[in-house]
Amino acid sequence: MARLIDISVALEQPLPSWPGSSGHRTRRSMSIEAGDNANVTVLEMDVHAGTHVENSLHFLADGEPLSAVGLERLVGPALVVAVAGQAITPQLLEAAQVPPGTSRLLLKTTNSALWHAPDASFHTDYVALTPDAATWLVQHGVDVVGIDYLSIQRYGDDPETHRILMRAKVAIIEGLDLSGVDPGPYQLVCLPLRLASAEAAPARVILMEPEPPK
Repeated sequence: MARLIDISVALEQPLPSWPGSSGHRTRRSMSIEAGDNANVTVLEMDVHAGTHVENSLHFLADGEPLSAVGLERLVGPALVVAVAGQAITPQLLEAAQVPPGTSRLLLKTTNSALWHAPDASFHTDYVALTPDAATWLVQHGVDVVGIDYLSIQRYGDDPETHRILMRAKVAIIEGLDLSGVDPGPYQLVCLPLRLASAEAAPARVILMEPEPPK
């Protein structure tokens, strides 16, 4: 069986969260130790906490909820590319030599190390796409794009990077941890929670390594 690589972040404390977000928290509503007959955990979270998938309703008034994204778009061949630099520009994407026909692209940057840093505070200097890089992805037929921090756009930018992707119906996966992943081709399995009308949902995301030739 192909090796499975979990590239979603664990929902644990401490975990960086977007400024102003309610983040996530768990609490025990029942406890065997306290005399109840079962342990029951309650999860409270912003759907953009940790690893999550977004659709166009997030930034477009007439956008679609995440439930409009078919699972077949989030499962299948994907390419992981390493991108160096503080901003992902069209020039960096060209240098990454993304093959024509790539529909699912995961961007590995220095962000992945932030998930494992002793300081779990939110970093505003994370690496993300410029608006013209978002246009490049659309023009090159990328249908799903993933990034290894909490936003596909740079901190402080207006939402145009998101909107360029969302107008083109590109699904966005944010909050990946690609620190243990080498660049190259994989099979992507991304399964967001089945929230009926939300703009985003938490997801468990794995990569499967290609089977060696027999």
